Amino acid sequence: EYLSLQVEAGAQVLQVFEAMGDKISPAGFEAHAVPHMAAIAKELRARHPDVPLMVFPRGAAHALPSLQMAGYECLAIDNTVDLTTARDQFPGVCLQGSFDPALLVTGTPESVKQATNEMLDKLGPQLLIANLFEGLSGKEKPELVAAFVDAVHAYKVD
Repeated sequence: EYLSLQVEAGAQVLQVFEAMGDKISPAGFEAHAVPHMAAIAKELRARHPDVPLMVFPRGAAHALPSLQMAGYECLAIDNTVDLTTARDQFPGVCLQGSFDPALLVTGTPESVKQATNEMLDKLGPQLLIANLFEGLSGKEKPELVAAFVDAVHAYKVD
């Protein structure tokens, strides 16, 4: 109901998070979390067929194929996922991630740009929502956040 209300209030995309995916075994996640997440996708798809659905199963990348089959069009990936493997495994699928937010605290503008370019080289700029693989801590340096955004905007495929 809550997610449907978000659409009714103007949301154009919905993202379902499973923040505790790393606290349950892969078999347990497939048996207990995936069916509920699939039911959410099915219900949202029935109510709002034109609203894209994203999913972030933190620490449970093993479930990404099941979640894609359940109807999620965009898969958020975390630091447990090899970026090149993710793109190879999900060609033609929207991916979200997977920049290390620690670099926005400890890095330099140059190291942030380099890491951003490496991420984009591996994931490709198409069908990608360039994002962090974890939330912000509040300790990020604004100039490093700006360096990340600027590097994404400036990225060019050779």
